[in-house]
Amino acid sequence: MQVIVGAAIVRNGRVLAARRTAPSSMAGGWEFPGGKVEPGETEHEALVRECREELGVDVTVGARLGDDVVTGSGGLLRVWWAGVEGPDEPVPLQDHDDLRWLAPDELASVPWLPADWPLVHAAADTLAEPVPLTGGRVGGAVRVGDTVRRPTGPWTPAVHDLLSWLHDADVPGVPTPLGLDADGREVLRYLPGRTMGDAEPVPPEFRSLPLIAEVGRWLRRFHQVSGTFPTEPRDWRRGRLTLRPGGVVCHNDISPHNLVLDERGSLAGVLDWDMAAPGHPLDDVAFAAWQLVLRHGLGVDEEARGLGGLAGAYGVGPAVVLDRVVPRLRGAVRFMRRGAAAGDPGLVRLLTTGIPEATEAGLEALQARRAVLLAAVTDG
Repeated sequence: MQVIVGAAIVRNGRVLAARRTAPSSMAGGWEFPGGKVEPGETEHEALVRECREELGVDVTVGARLGDDVVTGSGGLLRVWWAGVEGPDEPVPLQDHDDLRWLAPDELASVPWLPADWPLVHAAADTLAEPVPLTGGRVGGAVRVGDTVRRPTGPWTPAVHDLLSWLHDADVPGVPTPLGLDADGREVLRYLPGRTMGDAEPVPPEFRSLPLIAEVGRWLRRFHQVSGTFPTEPRDWRRGRLTLRPGGVVCHNDISPHNLVLDERGSLAGVLDWDMAAPGHPLDDVAFAAWQLVLRHGLGVDEEARGLGGLAGAYGVGPAVVLDRVVPRLRGAVRFMRRGAAAGDPGLVRLLTTGIPEATEAGLEALQARRAVLLAAVTDG
């Protein structure tokens, strides 16, 4: 295989990225500067020569960064840490038209070429200190620079395809998938904003009436796009499923724990997509109604306002949503217990929190006041 060498040049904790101009298939993509190893050269000699030709600087080659990566053209990419010798500043001379020094939290801010992405993640792992994240409920997420790393499963390829589909359709607040890192974790672009973590009771700003209406509008837009997702069978966390006519891909876990708010308290993002799977759109709305409105011990009038705000923003009647809540949540409890029994680590973690038992008790209380709540939303 043709060996291609690259230099992860570091200065003051920042890594040099170069934007290609040629060939046309790679133009506009960013990479670690370097090139092909010529006959008779060692890989280090080739890297020094390429940096001199492409950047006008001499470099000192250090340790390897990450593992070999097979490129789309069948080559073998190998990248080394490097430093610039002397005071000269790198400049784009061949095949590049721009250079940037990127801090660890900026590495995902440019569109790297596909072969370079795993090594970008490896560079971020080395330069940035992982920070555990509190958003989401399944757990295991850490922030590395401007990326989030999370455990994967057989469902991850389907979820990443869905996120890319939504991103391409400009659905707001959706994490951008960036592939896998060297440890096999999924890599997503970090969504800035406030999350509530594991706080209980839920802070008022994470279940306010304006936010509830925003969630309803977001769900409507999300379902409009997810209903057009390709229909071939895929492996989801709920099994191998196909998107059926009239169905959508549901998020299946819309709750305050999975929302990101901006500084105004408005919806800025939606986290934890591992539970996504084809289903009925009202199941997402019903789950959101439970999590945002019905499980907090509010008075009937306040529940009716919240339920009406969510359903109205989505475009359905509140009674229709209310009728869907109990069967949807009972199904969720069965899924959690079945998945935990099968050894799904994320669902085992949820089971230990007592969520299934608390949900069942809450649903019994909802059934007891259902007639009064139904009358309140109907009169409203």
